Amino acid sequence: DKSFDVGAIREYARIIRQQSPDVVNCHGCLSARIAAKLCRVGVKICTRHCTFPITRKERLLSRVNSSLSDAFVAVAHSVKQDLLAMGVPEQKIHVIINGARQLGRIDQEHKERVRRELGIGESTTVLGFCARLEKCKGHEWFLGVMRLLSERDVCALLIGDGTQRERLETLCSQYGLGERVRFCGFVEDVSPLMNIVDIGINCSTGTETSSLALSEGMSLGIVSVVSDYGGNPYMIKHGKNGFVCPQGDCKKMAEYIERLIDDRSLREQMSKNARARFENELNAISMTKKTNRLYDRLYVARHRAKG
Repeated sequence: DKSFDVGAIREYARIIRQQSPDVVNCHGCLSARIAAKLCRVGVKICTRHCTFPITRKERLLSRVNSSLSDAFVAVAHSVKQDLLAMGVPEQKIHVIINGARQLGRIDQEHKERVRRELGIGESTTVLGFCARLEKCKGHEWFLGVMRLLSERDVCALLIGDGTQRERLETLCSQYGLGERVRFCGFVEDVSPLMNIVDIGINCSTGTETSSLALSEGMSLGIVSVVSDYGGNPYMIKHGKNGFVCPQGDCKKMAEYIERLIDDRSLREQMSKNARARFENELNAISMTKKTNRLYDRLYVARHRAKG
């Protein structure tokens, strides 16, 4: 449950000795990297999933991480810049963008049933915001956007749960948003809900790298409007498969959403681009192939070095 734990080191070491792996991908777990080092595993990999301001403590810890890791996987180009700022040698960093699985498609009859169950009208534009209800995800900013869209026939689905739910529900009441914002909570299978989404939303102001929710949306051809934080501008190419706007700019985000509502042909073309973006790079198969190739390269390089 935490990156460093002495007891976990012992358990990881036991498993490693039992399995005798050639490569260990420890992700963000320091205990696993220490155990792999103690067990003399040939290739030790660290994967960094988040991006945020680099502190002095981070720079100091990166020296330890670098000494324990033969390679770092950065799940976004913004993460690579963080690792460089922390002092990780560039030759150790490999960018592999997170890939998602194709969401299941449902037929028109099923879509209509989902909308009816949620009380959403046939002509209502559905905005889908799939993220944990935490401050860094920017939901409060998004509720400000919804206030600006008060004259529009739009409904927002907030898919996910978290510590900010009660505060966000209070804000919805204060803003008079009522049924225009639906709190869906944690959903195991988001496919039915995502199938009725017309426009995707990502308002992250922290940690975001390569959003799986955005990739999953693109697998269905969903066009998104996102913040310019972290890896979002790489995922969403502005004017191609969506729009990117400055963090906290309610007016600009509302303008982009209205443009997509009003210009159906633009949204249809962007939808095709979004689908192509998913198929060309942002899918789980592509990510897996790149990861396996990295494992192979590191393994071969290790054995060549040993002579």
